[in-house]
Amino acid sequence: MKNTTALETYIANTKALPLYQKETQEYDKLLNYLTGYTDEVPEINVRSIEILSLETLLGSIEEWDEWEERVVGLRHTKHWFLSIPKANSYMPKPEYLFQALLSWANAQISEDTRLSKIDSILTKINNYTNDFGGLIYWMSKVQPLVVNDKPTALGEYVLENTDANLISLNEAFSLDYHSLLDLFLVKRPDLIELFLKDFHRNLVPQANLWSRNQDSKLKNAFKYIETILAYQGEKYGSIFENIFHKTEDNESKWKLFQLLLKYIPNQIQTYQESYYNDIFEKQAQYFINSNHYLIDEYSSKSYLRICIPYLSNLNPAKYKPIISDRLFKMSKHHFLPYDVIDVITEILDREDVEKIYTNMVQFNRFSPKQLQYSLNLVQKLDYHTYLPQIWDISKINSIELNQVAGKFLAILGNDAIPQATELLSSKKAYTRQMGMSLLESLDTVETKKIIYNFLELEPNDDIRDSYTELLNQMISKPCTIEEIRAKIEFAEKRIKLSTPLAPWLDDKEISPLYFKDGTPLNTNEIRFLYYRMSRIKEIGFDFEAKLLLEHIDMNRTNEYASSLIDTFFSNWAPANLKFCLTLASTMGDASVIRTLRKKVFELTESNRGKMAEYVVKAIALNGSTQALREVEYLSRKFKSKYKNIGKAAIEAFELAAEELNMDPYDLADQIVPDFGFEGLFKTFELDGQEYRAFINHDFKILFLNESNKTLKSLPKSAPLELQNEFKEMGKEIKELVKSQTYRLEQYLIIQRQWETEKWQNLFLNNPMMFVYATRLIWGAYNEQKQLLFTFKIQEDQTCINQDGDEVEFENGLFVRIVHPIDLTKYTIDYWSKTLKDENLQPAFLQLDRNVFNFNEKHKGYKISTNYRGIEMSAYRLLSCLEKRGWLRGSVVDNGRIGNYYKDFAQEGVSAVFAQEGEIGIGFMEGNAIIGNMMFVKSGSIKFRTGPDEPTHESDPRLIPFEQISPIMYSEVMADMQFFKENDTRQNSGN
Repeated sequence: MKNTTALETYIANTKALPLYQKETQEYDKLLNYLTGYTDEVPEINVRSIEILSLETLLGSIEEWDEWEERVVGLRHTKHWFLSIPKANSYMPKPEYLFQALLSWANAQISEDTRLSKIDSILTKINNYTNDFGGLIYWMSKVQPLVVNDKPTALGEYVLENTDANLISLNEAFSLDYHSLLDLFLVKRPDLIELFLKDFHRNLVPQANLWSRNQDSKLKNAFKYIETILAYQGEKYGSIFENIFHKTEDNESKWKLFQLLLKYIPNQIQTYQESYYNDIFEKQAQYFINSNHYLIDEYSSKSYLRICIPYLSNLNPAKYKPIISDRLFKMSKHHFLPYDVIDVITEILDREDVEKIYTNMVQFNRFSPKQLQYSLNLVQKLDYHTYLPQIWDISKINSIELNQVAGKFLAILGNDAIPQATELLSSKKAYTRQMGMSLLESLDTVETKKIIYNFLELEPNDDIRDSYTELLNQMISKPCTIEEIRAKIEFAEKRIKLSTPLAPWLDDKEISPLYFKDGTPLNTNEIRFLYYRMSRIKEIGFDFEAKLLLEHIDMNRTNEYASSLIDTFFSNWAPANLKFCLTLASTMGDASVIRTLRKKVFELTESNRGKMAEYVVKAIALNGSTQALREVEYLSRKFKSKYKNIGKAAIEAFELAAEELNMDPYDLADQIVPDFGFEGLFKTFELDGQEYRAFINHDFKILFLNESNKTLKSLPKSAPLELQNEFKEMGKEIKELVKSQTYRLEQYLIIQRQWETEKWQNLFLNNPMMFVYATRLIWGAYNEQKQLLFTFKIQEDQTCINQDGDEVEFENGLFVRIVHPIDLTKYTIDYWSKTLKDENLQPAFLQLDRNVFNFNEKHKGYKISTNYRGIEMSAYRLLSCLEKRGWLRGSVVDNGRIGNYYKDFAQEGVSAVFAQEGEIGIGFMEGNAIIGNMMFVKSGSIKFRTGPDEPTHESDPRLIPFEQISPIMYSEVMADMQFFKENDTRQNSGN
C-alpha cells in the first residue's frame, strides 16, 4: 500500500543528496517512476550514483498491493541486483534492491514471528528471486536459524520447507558454514549425510583432480568440518580424509589434519608419521629459503615445534640424526624459531646442541629477544665456554642487548663484581649499561652502594632514569637538606644545570620558592628542580624532585605557582615543559585551579587538545576538594565533544580515588560541598539577630529570621563581604545542579547503591543533596539486591514508607534510587500522586521513565535490526545522543561516523548501534541513518579509524539480549524507541 508521507520523504531526501545536483536527470528517472509520472522502468546505473534504500517505501506484507509491485518492478533493469549472490561472494550494498528486500523482510519478521507471516513474506520475495536456499542463506546472516539448540521462528519455517527445497538449500550453504547445519543437527539428523555428500561433491571435482580453487574453498569450510567431525566423526571422517590427501595448500592440509587427529585419531595415526616427517622436511627448507615458518592456530606453536618431539619420541634412532642435521643447516642461515630453541636440549644430544648454538652465535648480531633465547639455551650447556663472547657484547652499541647480557652474567655471582665495576668506567653508555644491569641483578648491599655512587655521576639521563625506582628503594628515609644539595652538586658535575631549560624559566617575573628555613632557592636549586621534573614524560613527579620539594615551604608557594603558570602560557605552553603545570597545580590555591580550568577551554578552542589533557591531569594532582570537583565536572563536560579530554579527566579522577584508597563513586560523593553549613542550615548573626540560610526545593538560597519568617534575600544592612559570600555560593550551586542531576540519573541507570549510613550522611546531612533526596523515591534492598520497600524523605529528614510509617533501617540494608521497572503500577501511581500533592518536581524523570521489558521471543538475539533505517537529521541526532550519554565511535571511510556507543563499564557492557548515513567529521548537513543495534563486552570494540563492530551473531564479543540487566536493557531500548518516534521518514511534512 502506497505511503504518501514515506514517498514524499524519500523524494526530499533523494533531492538533498550532494550528487543530485550533478545527476539530476538520472535521479529524476527514478523519482518519476516512483511517483507514477512515467511507467517506464528507469535504466539507471545504481553503481554510479547514490541511491537511498527503498525498503522504507514497502509496507507490511498484509497491505502489499500494486504499489509494492511497482517498487519491486525496478528489478527489470540489470543494475538493481535482485538476483541472489552466491555464498562468499560480494554482498550487495543496502541501496540495491535485493538488500532492500532483505532489510524489509528482517524488520517485518522481527516484529511478528508467526510462521504464517514469515511464509507470506518469504514466498513473496522468492517469487522474484526463485532461489529459496539463497534467500534463506542471506536472511540467516541477520536472523539466526538456531539459538541455544532451539530453532528460531525462521528456523521452524525452514524446517517446514526443507524437503521441498533441499537441493536449493544445500547449494546455497555448502561452502559457507552457518546455522543451517546446526538446524539439521538439532532437528533433522537424517539429512546430515545427504548434506555432507553434496558438500563433498561440490568441494571435490568428479574428475578427481585437486586445484587451487578447491584450496580456497576449503579455507572457508573448517568450522563446518569441525561441526561434522564432532557430531559423528567416525561415520563421516573418511570423506575429510579424502579431502586431506588431495589438498596441496600446506596450511589447509595441516589444519584439516589437526581436526582429524582430534576427532578420529585411530583412523589417521597410521599415516601421522609420514605426514609429520614430510611437513618437517618442507618446513625446514621453507625456513632456510625465507626465514619464515608456519604456526598452528590451535596451539600457537610452529609446525616444526610440533613435529620434532613427535618424531624424536616415535623413533629416536631414526629421527634424531635427521632432526639434528636439519636444524644445523637451518641455524647456518637464520636464528631458529623460538619455540624450537626451547626444546632442543630435551631432544638432541649435548654435542649436537652446541654445534647448532655455535652456528647461531656466528650468524649475525642478535636482537634482544634472540639474545635472551640464546642465553636461555647456553645456560643449559657449559656456559663457561661462551663467557668471553657474552662479555664481548659490552662492545656492541645497543643498550637493550647489554641489559640482557648483564642480567645473564649475574649467574657468576660476586665474582662478576670487579669486571662489572670496570664496565661502569667506560665512556660508552651501552657498556656502562651492562655493568649496571649485572650489579642490579646481583642485588646485594655492596652492589647497591656501587650503583648509587655511580648514578650520581652518570651523565646519560636515560640510563640514570631507568634506575630511578632502584634509587627510590635505596633511600629509606627523607634526605636532609645537605644531602639534597650534594645531589645538586653532582648534577652540576654532570653538566645538567649550566643553562636553563628555557630562558624564561630563569625570568625574575617568576616569584621565588623558599625552603622551610626561610631562605629562597638559588638558581641552581631551581634549575635542579626543573631538570628533574623535565625527565617525567607524563604529568607527575620525578623521585629526586620530590626529595627537594619535601624541604619547600608550601605555605609560601601560591605566588610562585600563579606567576609560573602565567609565564608558561605566555610562552606558548611548550609540551616538553609541561611539568610547569604539575608544579603550579600542586603549589597553587583555588585561584590557580580556576586559572587552569579556564585554560582547558582556551586550549580546546585553539586545537591544543593534548595540552588540555595535561592541564586536566595536573588539576587532579592538587588533590583539594575544589580541584577534584573541577576534574569531575570536566569529565562530564567533555564526555562527547573533545572526548579525549573527558577520558583524561575520568582517568585522573580515578587515579586520585586510587591514591586515596576510595571508590570513585564515593570520592564523587565526598567532594560535594556543604558550603560551611551545619547540617541543613548555615547560621550567622546580623544586627543582633540570628539568621539561618538554607537551600529550598528550587536550589535557591533562602533565609530564616528568628521568627522563622522566610526571606528571599539578605537584609539590606548585610555587609558586602557576606553578600558576596552568598552570591558566589548561589553561582556554585547553580553550576553543581547540572553535574549532580546528571550524576544521580546515571546512578539510577546503573543502580548504584549506598550502605545505609553512607546514604544518610550524604543525602540527609548535606544541604544540597537533601534537596535531591526529597524529590526522589528511594528503595531499600537486601544483600541479594531484592527490593524490600520504597520510601520518601520528608522535610524534617524522616523517611516515610508507602504506608505512611516512619522507616527504621536495619543493619545490612542498601539504599538506591528506585527504578520504575522494579515497581508495580499501584506503587508508581501512589508516589507520583504524593510528589504532585507536595508540589515537588522530580529532579529528572524517575517514576515516569519509559520502561521496556525484555521480550522472551528475542531470547538468544545478539543483533537487533528493529531500528534499521531510522533517519534523523545529523544535528538532531547528535543533540539527542549527547543528552542521553551516547558517544561517537569509529570514523570510517572518508571521515564518516560509523557507529555510536553507550558504555556501562562498571557492568562490563556497551550498547552500540551502526550509523549508515552520510554524517561525518565536519559534515552535518545530511541525515543520520541507524543500522544494527547490539550489546558487546565493554572495551571489546576498537573505536578508531575503520569499522570494528560485530556484523554477525557468531561474533564472541556480542552479549545475548537476555543477559543484559533489566534496567540497562530498558534504558537503552528507551533511547532506541525515542529515535524511532523521531524518525524523519514518518514525521516529515515535506
